[in-house]
Amino acid sequence: MTEPTEAGSTALSTVHTTDHGTLTCGDALDCLRSLPADSVRLIVTAPWFQGPYVIDSTDPTSPRFGDWLVTFMEECERVLLPDGSVVLELGCTWAADRPVRTIQHYAALSRLVGEHGWHLLQELYYYNPQLMGAWDTWGGPGASRLNDCVSNFYWLSRTPDVPVDTARALEFQNTLVNQSGNLLALGDTYADHLHMRQRASEGKPPEPERNPVSVPLYFIKLLTQPGDHVVDPFGGTGSMAIAAELTRRHWTCNDLSRDAVDIAKDRLALLDRHAAH
Repeated sequence: MTEPTEAGSTALSTVHTTDHGTLTCGDALDCLRSLPADSVRLIVTAPWFQGPYVIDSTDPTSPRFGDWLVTFMEECERVLLPDGSVVLELGCTWAADRPVRTIQHYAALSRLVGEHGWHLLQELYYYNPQLMGAWDTWGGPGASRLNDCVSNFYWLSRTPDVPVDTARALEFQNTLVNQSGNLLALGDTYADHLHMRQRASEGKPPEPERNPVSVPLYFIKLLTQPGDHVVDPFGGTGSMAIAAELTRRHWTCNDLSRDAVDIAKDRLALLDRHAAH
């Protein structure tokens, strides 16, 4: 997920392709609109937690954010197979003006389920140690609030009857809890280490908002089969694309930030070079 600098869309452009997928740069809605109807098994993505808005303590539920997310989910519904799934990483944010939480994602999820026919199949919680180093206005050492350390994922569908194989969760080493639980502790993969070593050799730090490949990989294995189409419209630096490549899923990955997409392109090329040896 790359945070917006301003509202509005840019023309969708294709940056990189492989035998399995396409990497694009542009607005998330434009990415979805470029896909045929009833063609996607899984959308796993992290929309901007506040949308293209600044939310303060006077408007903690932000109906504007709800409108924005509903529009996004309408396009998700169009491209999804009837029994396809959407997995959204969403969370509270700090209000812009005071050390209080905004709950726009709860309000928006309530609208999706209560008014727009979506089913919330389950919440999953990912222990995300990267958040502990992300000091912000209200959280961190000496601040008035504690830092977050958990990312929330919401699994939604238009029907309760979706293809899922929970036995595949046993393939993941979940270091905190039972492997079949919904609290996830997933580390970096070989593909992550390749990229981090490459960044270090260039004198660059790892990206601060990068989810390990294992996070989208978990949902891909849980909810799809080889050959299925997986989409991430807010793809950041391409962890979902890497996961889909590794599992032979067709994929579409997109981000508004050209810098993020260029990193995703480099990660895919690096993976391809190592796979060739």
